[in-house]
Amino acid sequence: MRMSWNWLEGVVFTASCVLVALVLGYLAVEAWTTGHGPPDLTVQVGTPVHGGGEWRVPITVTNHGDTAAEEVHVRVSPRGGRTPKEETEFVLAYVPRHSKREGWVSFREAPSPEGVEARAMGFATP
Repeated sequence: MRMSWNWLEGVVFTASCVLVALVLGYLAVEAWTTGHGPPDLTVQVGTPVHGGGEWRVPITVTNHGDTAAEEVHVRVSPRGGRTPKEETEFVLAYVPRHSKREGWVSFREAPSPEGVEARAMGFATP
């Protein structure tokens, strides 16, 4: 016994096959072109904001590399000759390749006119 196809079934079947082929092609191209180097992290410091008795500073970590970074430890400290130097740290759980993640740190005293410096201290690769 031969079953006939409804025209709608044919369209849905064809569209499904095309979508599956496109997804597989995309995954193959991504796997082929993704680099294998380490993450390339840069850290940018935003403008300090005063509020709640503290100075809050936005920090942006950008991953320019082709590999993701996990557990990114960032250390932030005011520039200048203040002693003792107030430092703070935070951890970003995950920074995907070619993306940005943001965080905030707090200081008790106003940052010096020289500004604030930040750098990525270390990370893990997945």
